[in-house]
Amino acid sequence: MINQNVICELVLVTYDIGPSLSPFVAKVIKEINKNTKVKHLLTPMGSVLEGNWSDVMELVDNLFQKFSPDFERIGVTLKIDYRRSKQNRIEGKIKSVQEKMR
Repeated sequence: MINQNVICELVLVTYDIGPSLSPFVAKVIKEINKNTKVKHLLTPMGSVLEGNWSDVMELVDNLFQKFSPDFERIGVTLKIDYRRSKQNRIEGKIKSVQEKMR
């Protein structure tokens, strides 16, 4: 079977709550953390997700379906990178850059 592992950057926000997005982001992260199939790394500007294509897409869809009924407006930015020959890319990408900095 061909590896369908992807790494992606997800930004999911609402514009309905004022200048501070952290209360909404905290709710999104709690939902992401319930998922055991997809790895997650929180960053200051979004979340990095890694897992099988279908698992990641299912998670993104579930997040949208959970939050969209409660808000007039939601913004979703999703940047995806697929590389057939690699897995565990969250750790691998960071490690690769750190090694080159020595």
